Amino acid sequence: MIELTFPLYIVAGTSGSGKSTTSSEVGVMLGTGYNVYDMDIIVIGQDFQSACNNWIRIAYYNALNGNTTILFGAVPYPYNIFVCDFIHHFDQPRFLLLHCDRDTRRQRLENRKSWSPNGINQTIAYAEKQHAEFDKARLPIINTSNIPVTQVAQQIKEWVLGQL
Repeated sequence: MIELTFPLYIVAGTSGSGKSTTSSEVGVMLGTGYNVYDMDIIVIGQDFQSACNNWIRIAYYNALNGNTTILFGAVPYPYNIFVCDFIHHFDQPRFLLLHCDRDTRRQRLENRKSWSPNGINQTIAYAEKQHAEFDKARLPIINTSNIPVTQVAQQIKEWVLGQL
């Protein structure tokens, strides 16, 4: 028996990169046939892996109904999609990174008021590491520092449609 596999799109990025701000715009632009989610929406407490399992189940259900899922989340950390129960139903996930410069990220996180200086510095350091890893792997990166959300969303839309 041949098992069907489906596409799965992951828009990754650390806090402050623009994922939450951009995700709803992408959903509007892509319209019918695409389900776009900010993965942080169903995190209860700090159980990121349970939330990730739920997202992959949701993506699988969407795929069975003919819809493509695009997840916006901090992948691979703290969301590790590769250990989720239903991940084997998907082709190799397609990744794109949202990234911004240090000053922009610092400003965005400071504006949230709940971030400590240490937390901001750790996030900036991890973001730089993640950017280097995506760059080395030649995965797509969108710099959100100085472009409007609608333009970021348009680039993501073009990336998704270009993968089909």
